Amino acid sequence: MKALLIDEIKNAVRGTLKTVLHKGLVTGVTTDSRRINSQDMFVALRGPNYDGHDYIEQAVQAGAVAVLVDRNIPLSGAVQEKVCVIKVDDSLEALGRLARFYRRNLLKSVRLIAVTGSNGKTTTREMIYHVLSKHKKGHRSPKNFNNNIGVPLTILGIEPEHEFAVVEIASNAPGEIAPLSRIAEPDIAVITHIGPSHLEGLGDIEGVSVEKVSIVAGLKEHGIMICGIDHGPTLDRVRALGVNAITFGLDPSAQVCASNLRHEKGHLCFETNDRFTVRLPIGGVHNVKNALAALAVTRRLGISSSQFAEAMLDFKPVPGRMCYHTVKGITVIDDSYNANPSSMAAALDELCNYEPAGRRVLVCGDMCELGDEALRYHQQLGRDVAERKIDLLFAVGSQAAETANAALGAGMGRSEVQKSITGKRLARLIKSMIRDNDVILVKGSRAMQLELVVESLKRYRGGRPKVV
Repeated sequence: MKALLIDEIKNAVRGTLKTVLHKGLVTGVTTDSRRINSQDMFVALRGPNYDGHDYIEQAVQAGAVAVLVDRNIPLSGAVQEKVCVIKVDDSLEALGRLARFYRRNLLKSVRLIAVTGSNGKTTTREMIYHVLSKHKKGHRSPKNFNNNIGVPLTILGIEPEHEFAVVEIASNAPGEIAPLSRIAEPDIAVITHIGPSHLEGLGDIEGVSVEKVSIVAGLKEHGIMICGIDHGPTLDRVRALGVNAITFGLDPSAQVCASNLRHEKGHLCFETNDRFTVRLPIGGVHNVKNALAALAVTRRLGISSSQFAEAMLDFKPVPGRMCYHTVKGITVIDDSYNANPSSMAAALDELCNYEPAGRRVLVCGDMCELGDEALRYHQQLGRDVAERKIDLLFAVGSQAAETANAALGAGMGRSEVQKSITGKRLARLIKSMIRDNDVILVKGSRAMQLELVVESLKRYRGGRPKVV
């Protein structure tokens, strides 16, 4: 972060100084009192189970030179002598104001790419960063910093020497993406995919589409929109706004498209429409689409398809997203990070395209936040599993139990379907039933903690996994 004066911060957040100290520089911003560096400003946020105001003295003792608060806090005299207290009406809103000020006034030369979508946000973000960082200095959202706290912190983490930044933006309710886009003011915005996700808050596919398209709210004048060609209504909404849209996808009519998909020596390969071969060290046709979105972005920033193809050779998949491991004769496909109906279908496609010497096994967890549509989507998944002739189904959670019931009703045998409330309990059963040469896909929503199943399978017969 470029250093900011205390007075600059006070004015940007529309705050008032509550201590006599008003001089000095802030060189970092954090909301976590355990991660304070010298010269940081600590932002005291309040949540359902915590109040950052309770940790102000801890933050000051760790080196914070300023704190941002939205209620009056009694501080000891010794602490008051060390820190500047800036009072605002709402700490969270003030954090967003500060990030917007920082982006607009101090990062004018930084090309900022904002990425949203129902699936593929993080993988696409990582692909864009991986390729661009081979040629330019840049920054990207750490981990899952994609909400109204994470996006401002990501922007405030951009350094003066950075030439680009890739910011992930997510939403689970209407009206969340537009204000984050206005903070980020992207030069390029990406919608990776539209599918049934967060329906509990967004209602239906149309609601998902409307919310994702709102990423154009902060798009800079003459900014570029990168949009998948698969969901026509979304593309129509983008074009209706008069935005310059570039399409990507497997359809030959897309401006950035792929053909001749094939597997070669552990890579998923495809040809770009300017006749370059890209070899992805990650499975799943959906990841070809993610790569095409990344290619569309990087082309706009001066990277050729040849350079993109070369850079992708050493791309590493994000943990929990289509990571392949071999352990003592079995293969584990770890896609445990999250799940919704469209990402589950894509993962199931990958499992069915795999040709093991043994059996195909699915460990399926609940797909959360589907609202009134949850039962229908879980039952449809069960019917799909039975139709595709998956050899073994392990269902984890109360909603995934409906998947198991539907699979049984569609013809799977009792011995082929197992149900459990928790993944931890099921892990032992899975290990007792799998055989050599089996391939096991593990996928479910984050709340199901199916990474515990993955970790258990990695220790199968005392093995040490190798990444495929």
